[in-house]
Amino acid sequence: MLFKLSSVITTALAAASLVTASAVNLQQRRDVPAACTFVVSPSGTPDPSAELFSEWNFILGRNLANFVPSGTTINNGNSVVTGPDSTGLYTIQQTIAADALTTAEAIDVVTGWVGTTFNGPWSGVTWTFQTVTC
Repeated sequence: MLFKLSSVITTALAAASLVTASAVNLQQRRDVPAACTFVVSPSGTPDPSAELFSEWNFILGRNLANFVPSGTTINNGNSVVTGPDSTGLYTIQQTIAADALTTAEAIDVVTGWVGTTFNGPWSGVTWTFQTVTC
């Protein structure tokens, strides 16, 4: 009987600890990521050895982080980069999310980047956002 009671108590404590322990505070995890498409123009020809998907993962994540409290998890997906097209533009597709933002708030941030320029840390060019749709 004592063994059975201790097993029940141990199981209850383990379940309680799993319920209260979470890698991310559930109240901060607000919404699903937004699927966004960014059309950008480079200031010149990007370095052909630069991995543009990696550059865009960095650019989008770092700049979204400027709009949330320090230490907030940014949950962007991997960038898919195509281009240049016949007019020299590049298209980047990526999901955007941060634990401290709703999907609508994240969309407001990134759509506000139209006309803004960001330096490409590996390509050697400055990128200007022409359009952003989510």
